[in-house]
Amino acid sequence: MRILSAFDKFKDSFSAQDACALVKEVASDVSSGLEVISCPLTDGGEGFVEILTPKYEGEIIKVRAKDSIGEEKIVEIGMVFIESLNASVRTLLDLPTSGKLAVLEMASVCGLSDLPPEQRNPWRTSTVGVGELLLHAKANEADCILLGIGGSSTNDAGIGALSALGMEFGETNGQTIKFPSPDTWSNLSLFGHSDIASMPPIRIACDVDNPLLGEDGATKQFGLQKGLKVNQLNNLEASMVRMLDQLKEFFPQAVRLSQMAGAGAAGGIGFGLSLIGDVKLVGGFELVSKWLDLENEVRKADLIFTGEGKFDQTSCRGKGPFQMLSLAKIANKKAVLFCGSIDLDLVDNCNKRFPNVFFVPIAQKNTSLLDNLRAGPDNLKSSCRKVLEDRKNNLDFKPPISKEVRFKRIRRVKKFLKPLPRRSNIHRYPVLKWFAETAYKRSYLWSFKGHSMQAALFWGIWISMLPIVGIQMIVVFFVSLLVRANLPLIIALQWISNPLTMGPIYFADYKIGMILINLMGLKYPKNNLLSRNYDWSEFSMKELLRLLDTFPPMFLGGSVLGIFMGVFAVFLYKIFSKFYKK
Repeated sequence: MRILSAFDKFKDSFSAQDACALVKEVASDVSSGLEVISCPLTDGGEGFVEILTPKYEGEIIKVRAKDSIGEEKIVEIGMVFIESLNASVRTLLDLPTSGKLAVLEMASVCGLSDLPPEQRNPWRTSTVGVGELLLHAKANEADCILLGIGGSSTNDAGIGALSALGMEFGETNGQTIKFPSPDTWSNLSLFGHSDIASMPPIRIACDVDNPLLGEDGATKQFGLQKGLKVNQLNNLEASMVRMLDQLKEFFPQAVRLSQMAGAGAAGGIGFGLSLIGDVKLVGGFELVSKWLDLENEVRKADLIFTGEGKFDQTSCRGKGPFQMLSLAKIANKKAVLFCGSIDLDLVDNCNKRFPNVFFVPIAQKNTSLLDNLRAGPDNLKSSCRKVLEDRKNNLDFKPPISKEVRFKRIRRVKKFLKPLPRRSNIHRYPVLKWFAETAYKRSYLWSFKGHSMQAALFWGIWISMLPIVGIQMIVVFFVSLLVRANLPLIIALQWISNPLTMGPIYFADYKIGMILINLMGLKYPKNNLLSRNYDWSEFSMKELLRLLDTFPPMFLGGSVLGIFMGVFAVFLYKIFSKFYKK
């Protein structure tokens, strides 16, 4: 039985990755017939870099940046090759076809959970560290930047980030403010924005659509959870209004941008960055879903485990666990949602909307919130164990394929592929060595997933049937880049047309092409050399040169033959792959 474990974080208790790991640990204890696939979720907050970057074999880089109270710390940023991303992600983020994408996490420098309760004060926190992360991304030659902004402790409209990027904020006496936060805004009188660093396009992942100001704005909606006192809400809101009045003198578009959906997310960081560059906000869960291919994982799973710290009305506004319930419903899968606490009124509505979902609160009754937070991992383990054991008799526990079987498959494949180009030795091959650096950087050329293999089979067989001897390797290389096909396989298939088979293949191409031309009612001269009754005593070089006239019908016939054989090969691949897995 296959379980998809897709958890968001349990705030102030344990991370999404920890939750998924706990489910896998419990499942292995309960039954050897349980296979757990872990897909930790992130809304752009904690774990954004750690979860997304490894999916496409990205690189994690450690850099230094200031946290929200001005203390320097070491944080991680991810660097991913854009061409390795799937097409749906590139379309959503409006990315170029190649280059580097930097993955940044605002919570790594401005995370609310990193501050003890007594230090949570949006008057004194600043996004300077976010600006420093952006500069690090640029220094590492990023062509585009993806910034996750969940779980922030700031409410400074991105002013701190602008300061780090080169915008000057000064006092009346000419003193420059190096770490601007809202409690310094009353002293601001001088601005300088001529030295702001130009940045690559920035894509911001968030699931919040609030404007910057007003009752639904950053301060009124999120200030309290960041440590702001109730009696300070109006004061901070008024300070934000005054800042906007000052900014619009330098950025005429400031008022319009403050009203856009998502301008109030993470204390207004999206608003601030949009003043100086190409900024686009995208849905956090939509991005993560496409990045991790969650829809496909849900379809392959028998049971869905998801959850978060608190499941309430805000969860229904696009948060990951709620979206997982929607995906489970579409795929007609059963799901279990674990949570620390739950809104009971919401459960009734969800039971009607998601009849195949079971809600399991993990918090212990008659226990304080602090104690439940500390015991969160143990509570999830015991709740998960109870669910699995209670349903053990009603679920089909089929043993998953053992690791040893998988390793044997991999060894067989590697043995078969040994004579073919590999990522590590492609620079040794004739013709291909010219493109070795390009091929090495594109991980999808070496992928053995279904899509890459099927693309290689179809296009490789088609091209092998075409009369283009001598340039086949160059053609298949560029085709593999376009269709994201497995490079070793598509190259190996070109040996179908070798010196022994080339004659029969090209003769078949010609005959098929001439038949098709005749069926279309077109007249095309036949080549005498290929005629059964040709008198070889009359052979001349002129007749030999006329073989060039056979190229159009050969190309047409080769295309038809190649397409037919390519489709048939993909059909067989799908059948045998299912049979082989069983």
